Amino acid sequence: MKNEQALYLVYSLNVTTDQYAAIKPGKPLFFSSKRKAEEVISRYKDLYAFLYDEASQGEKVYCLILETYALDSPFRYQLATRVYTADGRLVNDCLVPDDAPFYGRPIGSIQHQVGDLVEVPCGDRLLIGIVASQPICLCEGEKPYGLTASDDCYTIIQHPDMEINYAHAPLVFKPSRSVEPAVCEALQTALKAYAVAD
Repeated sequence: MKNEQALYLVYSLNVTTDQYAAIKPGKPLFFSSKRKAEEVISRYKDLYAFLYDEASQGEKVYCLILETYALDSPFRYQLATRVYTADGRLVNDCLVPDDAPFYGRPIGSIQHQVGDLVEVPCGDRLLIGIVASQPICLCEGEKPYGLTASDDCYTIIQHPDMEINYAHAPLVFKPSRSVEPAVCEALQTALKAYAVAD
């Protein structure tokens, strides 16, 4: 896989500054190397300053995403996902290709604990939730069978519907806005019910 050519796709996730917190992807940029893509990510705020002007846009850059795809594949074959802050600092990644075995996440890359409040892009909304379980951890010598990149996820109970969502680990964030005490309490209650049922 290392010698195959890849396509590097960079885009922003933008969130509206109103209470609804609608989220939408920005226009993608395409690169022939990771180095070139990361160069633009490091300068994104300067290159696209208008996207950072909340007063004129009604939205702001929430994060930047770098996705890597295999070229000349008859299928959309994703090789990696890297997520950066709006300022271009790497936050988290998943370097497991779509159909490659997933043996777990290094312990140091588990950023959220069970019971943590988090934000998750879900459809066209940025939802608040609570972590119900973490991705499987990488254990020396152990290789779980049958897991793929799609298993690199947190189990999240999301507000307001209290449904279970399996969120791709790099796309789970600490809340960027304040969370009302009633929402925190409702999520804590849902987590206790989930723990009893599990």
